Amino acid sequence: MNNDAKTFSYMAYIGPLFLVGLFSDIRNDPTLRFHLNQGFVLFLCELVGLVLHSIVNAVLGGIILLNLIPALLFFFVGLGSLVLSLIGIFNVASNKLNPLPFIGVINLLR
Repeated sequence: MNNDAKTFSYMAYIGPLFLVGLFSDIRNDPTLRFHLNQGFVLFLCELVGLVLHSIVNAVLGGIILLNLIPALLFFFVGLGSLVLSLIGIFNVASNKLNPLPFIGVINLLR
């Protein structure tokens, strides 16, 4: 894998920065494509988690005894996202094509 593909692969695991690699000239590199897909799926999961947090916060945030639930949801979504991002970055650094746990089997970019 060349240096540009490796750089774009690293960026794929940092939120919406996967779009930079997706619109690059080397987007058809198979290794880069794998990491772009993993980053895209991770980003979608982060968005779903934040939307769920917002809904739960809107419903339960006003109830004093239950407002801890949205905070815990936000914490675990963030922690899970961080752990999965670090696993993906480690895979790029070690030149491995290991899918991410739980979400790595989803293929959205072909």
